[in-house]
Amino acid sequence: MDFTEALDVICNIIPECASTEYDGIIVKRLEASNTLDEGRTTNQTHIAISGEQMNMFPYLMADGYFKCDYDDRDEQLKKYFITQIPLYIYKDNIVYLSVDNENTIAFDEEGKRCVRASIVRSRRKDQADQVQLSLTTVDDQAFVAFRKMLHTGDFLVILKHKEKLLYDCMGIKAENASKGQYQLSSLNNKFYKLPTNTKVDIKKLIEIKDADIERTDFSIQELGGILYEMYSNAEDRMQVASIHIFGIKYGKNIIEKEYRAPDIIKAAGLNESYSTELQKALNIYRCLTKNSYGISISGDGKLEKEQRTAGMRKTGAENILLYGVPGAGKSHEIKTKYCSDEKYMERVVFHPDYMYSDFVGQILPRVEKDKSGNDKLKYVFTPGPFTKMLRKAENDPNNYYYLVIEELNRGNAPAIFGEIFQLLDRKDEEEFPAEEVGESEYGISNYEVAKEVYNDEEHQVRIPSNMFILATMNTADQNVFTLDTAFQRRWNMRQIENRFDKSEHSKDIIAGTKVNWGAFATVINEMVIDINVDMASSEDKRLGTYFAKKKELQVNRFPEKVLKYLWDDAFKMDKTAVFNDNCKSLEEVVVTYEKATNDKLAAVLRLSVYEKMLSKMQQDNAQDTEK
Repeated sequence: MDFTEALDVICNIIPECASTEYDGIIVKRLEASNTLDEGRTTNQTHIAISGEQMNMFPYLMADGYFKCDYDDRDEQLKKYFITQIPLYIYKDNIVYLSVDNENTIAFDEEGKRCVRASIVRSRRKDQADQVQLSLTTVDDQAFVAFRKMLHTGDFLVILKHKEKLLYDCMGIKAENASKGQYQLSSLNNKFYKLPTNTKVDIKKLIEIKDADIERTDFSIQELGGILYEMYSNAEDRMQVASIHIFGIKYGKNIIEKEYRAPDIIKAAGLNESYSTELQKALNIYRCLTKNSYGISISGDGKLEKEQRTAGMRKTGAENILLYGVPGAGKSHEIKTKYCSDEKYMERVVFHPDYMYSDFVGQILPRVEKDKSGNDKLKYVFTPGPFTKMLRKAENDPNNYYYLVIEELNRGNAPAIFGEIFQLLDRKDEEEFPAEEVGESEYGISNYEVAKEVYNDEEHQVRIPSNMFILATMNTADQNVFTLDTAFQRRWNMRQIENRFDKSEHSKDIIAGTKVNWGAFATVINEMVIDINVDMASSEDKRLGTYFAKKKELQVNRFPEKVLKYLWDDAFKMDKTAVFNDNCKSLEEVVVTYEKATNDKLAAVLRLSVYEKMLSKMQQDNAQDTEK
């Protein structure tokens, strides 16, 4: 059987494979030792690939391990280099393999996911060499989860993309391994290839990133297998150290599940005396989580660097400044167009007393216990909302994060941002690769922030490509700081239109009157523009669509919310333009409105203004009828 015939067998049993070009095929029927099933009689966790099928994968030859007598080999060279190959697993295949269609693996919009699996070539005494595919301790856990869905007798199908170091990986249940004349078993333990050339671009290969590890809980049997793998592959005289590392790395899972160290040691097939060493490691883990000695680990036990590099980072985040009149719906725009999940948001309101230290972070005193259990005063960096959001976005590349700044110009924004100002220059698609679009073009040095975000004081601080900064402001509000041109140009300015005709809320009737909110506000806004035409801030005196919500149109709230604003602010220079001559003070306006037995607006507004509002309502109703 040649390559074309072998591929024909694959495509008839797995039709979706026909959409991709391949130049390498291997099919392996799994023995019990190749699976991760519980109750196995072996502690082996890898998939053994032998014979000609080994040629499907790249590996590095070490003379000190291969080109010598078996007893003279340098065992440390076996894993001096571990090749991690990128494989695609597919959602449809995972759903097919999983019990009751339960699946915790995340996939992209195309229903696929790129994972990494380890490749190590191994010598065996008096036997042929083999390739060990998959090391469960270092593989992408999504691939480990995929392997757990395969059982004895099932088939593993691996197809190499044509002229690429990239593979498709699929599992087929034993009962589905044949279709008419097509039998997967006919391809078992064979290697089919085309005479192509695969040129490996290391830079592109590095850019294929792992996805997040979703699963962090393991059974005692699984932990035993992981420990055995770590112990058996440890360097000479480092076996006990591997038990300590295992205990610290998986301490959270072990402690939360209340597993006993002797049970895990037994599951690993190790001498029961090692239970003491594992218990020591768990005690160290407890100290680290409590930061008892000034050393700590991340809450879930994973290295922060692993968290930051996990998954293909989302791109295209921007600095967006939403502006418009008060109540136009700027905050509503953020909620409906960007994000409403507080898990991915950090919200802050600028004001005149708000400072850089509040925004970025500051060193504050904290009382902590010393080794003797005595209280000791320490000075530690306490992150502000910017730094908190930076860390969240950096460590979770698969989601967008949003730092929301309300009332941007009510604080001294350039001073509050400080050197963070430099980070607002974002990379765009015209000058930079797609995977970098949205991150800061320039980095800054900030030791405290770098240590908090990257756990590395020397790391250049940048806003990642998955972190939006959304800000709102009233363009010419009173008693606010001016935003200079250099600051504003680093934002994408988006005006929120004050459109009453787009809001159902505008048709709500003001309680105790014949006028609806839309007609009232539209007439008032036209008067604001006409009367204050010579004032630079006239536009911001207008009423926004959501300046008064439905509950604020009630008799006991409308005068205090809306009429007070007109008296004190919008028409403070010419109150008689709106209010009738009987209203000499704000108190008279409120009292007259609340006590009026007929139309309450007619009791306080000038007749001409009130009639304009009624006329506006009639026009709107006529237009609605025509539609």
